[in-house]
Amino acid sequence: MHADRPADSPRGSRGRVRLPGGNAPAPTQPEGIQLPVPLALLLALIAGSGLALQSRLNSQLGIELQDSVGAALVSFGTGLAAVVLFAFVRPKLRAKLRAVPGLLRRRVYPRWYLLAGVVGALYVFAQAATVGPIGLSLFTIAIVTGQMASGLLMDRLGIGAGRKIAVSGARITGAVLAFLAAVLAASAHFGSSKAVGPLVLFMLIPLLSGLLQSVQQGVLGQIGTAHGSPVISTLLNFGVGTVALLAVWVVQAAIIGQADLLTGQWWLYLGGPLGTMILAAATICVASTGVLLMTLTVIGGQLVGALAVDIFWPSAGSVVGPETLLGIGLTGAGLLIAARAGQPRRVGRPRSAG
Repeated sequence: MHADRPADSPRGSRGRVRLPGGNAPAPTQPEGIQLPVPLALLLALIAGSGLALQSRLNSQLGIELQDSVGAALVSFGTGLAAVVLFAFVRPKLRAKLRAVPGLLRRRVYPRWYLLAGVVGALYVFAQAATVGPIGLSLFTIAIVTGQMASGLLMDRLGIGAGRKIAVSGARITGAVLAFLAAVLAASAHFGSSKAVGPLVLFMLIPLLSGLLQSVQQGVLGQIGTAHGSPVISTLLNFGVGTVALLAVWVVQAAIIGQADLLTGQWWLYLGGPLGTMILAAATICVASTGVLLMTLTVIGGQLVGALAVDIFWPSAGSVVGPETLLGIGLTGAGLLIAARAGQPRRVGRPRSAG
């Protein structure tokens, strides 16, 4: 595979990332941080499994604190602290941090891209507020529904990979299979529920988050390219998200008079640092795979991770059965179809042994 090479073009320009809002390409490799596609897919799979664990951690933290906004703020705040600490102990990253204000002034990417942090904050809030009431499987299907709708659009617009990726029939088939897999995995939970209506209402929050999540991942890929490091885009994401959550939490605390963010179960605070690693992994992967393929792989990881969490750390709504296993297999089929369709075509290129 030659995923690390720019797309071939007689003018040599179609493979370059030209960020909206700037007159020059990003001062890094044209398509961002590149990995071999199999390695990028493995990293995305691990990130998806981490998302399932993070969802459970943040949900339990929200239950312990009796405060979903507070749990989301703690998760984002600890994540921000972790990425800031990592950035400041690395000299090259400190240099890139010093360059951030100048890049923002030159508008090498639109400033609204920074609102991706608000999308991340919404996702963490959805974890804390809805995983408990609707269960991890239903949370996942709502996220998947939104991701599938927006992932195709992001690739079609060229946001994330730095190039437009055609919405082929095979890619649509892969996305539909992944969606059906999530429905199948969640069907046992639906069947045992006596209150489908309220559960669907609770699903609207992660549904909205899923719709925006592909946009977030694509935009963060562009920010990471502009700054030359996914750590910088991750830091900006957590910084903006923390500020947004803090503002909401302060208003909430003033209204209800509750401002306790402490619990004796220290390990529940690991959701934030885990989120930094997940987001950095997704930001790296998207430049090599495109938004849809990365999203499909993350979904597969989420389903596998959700299965492991439901077995080893079950909640009241955990349901593990044949539907879950069949759903994972169907997701794998959708991933393979989309992966085959997602391979870049090399027109007029002689065969190479490498």
